[in-house]
Amino acid sequence: MASNIERRANTWYATLHVPGDVQHAIGKAKFFQSLKTTDKRVAESRAKPIVAQWKAQIAAARGVSDPFIEEALMWKRTLEQAEWGEGPDEPGERDTLGLVLTDHLDRLIEKGKLDYGQAYRLHAIATKQDTLLSEFFTEWAAQLTQAPKTVDQMKQDVQRMIDRFGTVQSVTKSAVNVWIKELIEGTPSRPGYSYASLNRKLQFCRNYWRYLQETEKADPNLQPFVMPPFAKKNNGRKGKINDSWIPFQPSEVVRLLEEAAKKNDHILADLIRLAMYTGARLEELCALKTADCTEEALKITESKTEAGVRRVPVHSALVEVVKRLREASTDGYLLSGLTFNKYNDRSNAIGKRFGRLKKTLGFPDKKVFHSIRKTVVTMLEDAGVSENLTADIVGHEKPRITYGLYSGGHSLERMKEAIEKVSYPEPAD
Repeated sequence: MASNIERRANTWYATLHVPGDVQHAIGKAKFFQSLKTTDKRVAESRAKPIVAQWKAQIAAARGVSDPFIEEALMWKRTLEQAEWGEGPDEPGERDTLGLVLTDHLDRLIEKGKLDYGQAYRLHAIATKQDTLLSEFFTEWAAQLTQAPKTVDQMKQDVQRMIDRFGTVQSVTKSAVNVWIKELIEGTPSRPGYSYASLNRKLQFCRNYWRYLQETEKADPNLQPFVMPPFAKKNNGRKGKINDSWIPFQPSEVVRLLEEAAKKNDHILADLIRLAMYTGARLEELCALKTADCTEEALKITESKTEAGVRRVPVHSALVEVVKRLREASTDGYLLSGLTFNKYNDRSNAIGKRFGRLKKTLGFPDKKVFHSIRKTVVTMLEDAGVSENLTADIVGHEKPRITYGLYSGGHSLERMKEAIEKVSYPEPAD
């Protein structure tokens, strides 16, 4: 603390240099305030809360967190470093700072800078009655070992939970259930969460909560992030809370294909062709290597599930397309020329192009690229193809445990016979 006080004449002052990146926002290059004492030890005690306020202002100017939270953490660290007194007749530095904190909060309330609720929260955090969820976020994130894209999603979901609850003590089952209801219902600017998205968010929050429990920051007997009964449908089976993605009509898929071709986006047009006759996922199609593709079958080696690794028969409408794409490839991929994002994923940019395309045609938010997969599944079902045969074609988990454990899957010939039942209307003239 000695670096944050200086003596002028015979009086001590609190000082703090303002970093250059926020001087324009703060309006000065240095904070400076008289401590009204000639005693250096008294000056150091008086300077601590003042410097804490200044650092909170700097954090706020940088857009870092809630300035009151930053100030609470400054007070917390200051109190932790202060010494206790030896008894009621000999109060220590921490006792004095506790009184200074109370007076400080009273002044902020009088000036209208804090309401009573904010002041209570700041005091509770500073005195360790409440524990900030955000304090342990960085160290939790550092020990995650999942794929980079999954880690980013985990951090995003957990950060939103932290923003909602603030402190460990605020996380209760009833409070989480209220939050879940809000997520399901959505807002004018954000649609309600699907079962899958909500389940993912709760799973990641459980991961963070377990970390807090293991580090003795949260009640080991409390697990608030569980799916409540009101969020389940179909007797608890994992359906959607709200309808999420809905299939395109076959004529709508043809319209999308025509529009992509009209815009000379030939890669997107070929992507749509592959999807409409295979039911494969966007990421699976973009990861196809020419070495794994013939005019008889496409070998999908990268998928989000074990069942997704499979061979898909080439529909008669795709034979010439696959042949052309293999011959024209310059990078070893069936869909040549796509770029990788930071997650080593080739599907991101073209997926966004599809999103813009379907939006220009007026399709609703619930119709996405994945909807083409649903279209194919629906057409196979309408054609009388069994659920297990369809699962082998599109890479679904087998619906019954017997098939999932013991079936070796259908032959390529049998799947070829089934996929040929997928048929689309002729393009409009």
